[in-house]
Formats: sequence, structure tokens, C-alpha cells
Amino acid sequence: MATEGQTFEQWLHGAKVRPERLSDQQRAVLHAAFQFLQRSKGDYSSSRIASHFLLHCGVGLEVVQVARLVGISPRSAYRHRKLSAKQVGQQIHCHFSGRPYGKLLPRHAGSIAEFLFTHPQATRDELLDFIGRTWEFRVSKVALWEFLKKYGLDRASLEKARHIASREDEDRAAAEVLDAPASGGWVPVVPDRFFSATPSTPGPFCSGPKCSRGSTRPAIASATTTVRSSGAF
Repeated sequence: MATEGQTFEQWLHGAKVRPERLSDQQRAVLHAAFQFLQRSKGDYSSSRIASHFLLHCGVGLEVVQVARLVGISPRSAYRHRKLSAKQVGQQIHCHFSGRPYGKLLPRHAGSIAEFLFTHPQATRDELLDFIGRTWEFRVSKVALWEFLKKYGLDRASLEKARHIASREDEDRAAAEVLDAPASGGWVPVVPDRFFSATPSTPGPFCSGPKCSRGSTRPAIASATTTVRSSGAF
């Protein structure tokens, strides 16, 4: 960060930028940025404007080097690199009006839910960028997490909802297969969990001796005695 009484070379060395490796064009751009920061005494607005300029002017410096030159954290520099000039101006305005961040309201939940369902692999920073593009303000990461948790839009809740929806689709497809008339073709395999579980208790059984119905074989049939009839009744 440029401070009062500091030379240009000291400013570069403090940011770990080697002057001997700079081209004439790079030296000219950095010297102009140094003069700008010196005259503004490195206030918030000047640092944000200088960082945005150095990150987008094609000077060829790394993000961490730009962060050291203007006096911000590398994390902030990476985040600022994604912002437009208009968004930088809005953040400066919000900073001096006492509102460094915006506030998510219930009416924002629908659009955020749509974005998350259409972009299931979106990162937190991508969601923050979507909020910034849509409503032209940024929110803190803590506020974003609390908002997502409140409306069931956090990653765990969304995964649970997708799993339930997937199971319902499978059950519906299985029911349609069973209800469809046979067409003579192959029958699709129905998931095992669609059917009831096999009972573990065996069926009733008889523990006594089996009842004999008699034998139909002539060799073992019992003999029958006959009596001659006298013809009288």
C-alpha cells in the first residue's frame, strides 16, 4: 500500500514486485497508480478504484501482487476481480452510506431457488454473483447461509428433496409398468422395493401323524367274507 513519504521503488518492494522485471509499459502504469494512491492517501474509495483498474487493465500482475499494492487482502482482490465498474461504484456508495451489504428478503427466495435447481453444481461465490447481478447488491456469506437454511435451500436440504423426488419418480414408473396392458414384448424389471417384504414366519403345519386314506392296491386290500343267501328276506 502506498504511504506518505514512500518512494515508488519502496512501494514495489513492499508488494514483492521486482522493478527490474517490469517492462516500460508496466512501470508507466504502476507509477500512475502509485501517484494516484499517494495523492488520495490510500482511502477506501481510491483503493477500490485502483484495485479494479490494476486487475482489469492487462498490466500482467498477479492478483496477490495487486492486493499488496493497494493494501487489501488477496481474498478481497479475488472477489473484486469478478465485479464490474458499476458494482464497484455501488459498493463504495453503500460503504459510505452505512450499508456495506444488502439484505435478502422473502421475495428473493423464489429466484434463488430457481437458480439453485437449474445450477445444482453452483458454488457459493457463483450464487453471490447471481444475487449481485439480479438485485445489484451483495450479501455477507453468513447472511446468505442463514437465508438458505431458513427456506430449505441449503445443500443438505436440496439433496434430500432431490432424493425424495427421484424415489417418487421410480415408484410412479413402476406403477405405470404394472398397469400397462401386455403387448407381447419384454416386461421391464420392477424394483424389488416396490413389492412387500417376504414374511419371515413359516406357514401352518401339522405335527400329528398323517391320516391314511386306505390303499388302492388290490394286493394289500383287506379280505371280505361272503355269506350265501337263502333267498328269504
